[in-house]
Amino acid sequence: MIYIFFYNKETFKYIGADTIADDTQVPANATLVEPVDENGVGLYDPAWNTETQTWTGISESEWLKKHGVVEEPSLEQKLQAKQTVLIAGLAKDVKTLQGAVKTLVMQNAMNAKGDK
Repeated sequence: MIYIFFYNKETFKYIGADTIADDTQVPANATLVEPVDENGVGLYDPAWNTETQTWTGISESEWLKKHGVVEEPSLEQKLQAKQTVLIAGLAKDVKTLQGAVKTLVMQNAMNAKGDK
């Protein structure tokens, strides 16, 4: 069994890998060359170069720009978000309690009128 690496016939972008028997012919849109750099490290967005019979890629910074990596919020940002949710919940509770107090005041006023 040998590994083969597929590329798109139009864009030449890497699309996956598979294994084939040693005596099987490599498909037209595949190669035996692994998509890694000269140090054996995988490439970002590898594309097959038919002239040089090598894979080329882009830099990590180019890949990050292209794919827009979402950053993890800092601990401070997470705590601030939790506090905001807590404050919103407390504000809702205050409004509920204000309504209850208003109702009790009205009931007391009505009871006081009835006692006279």
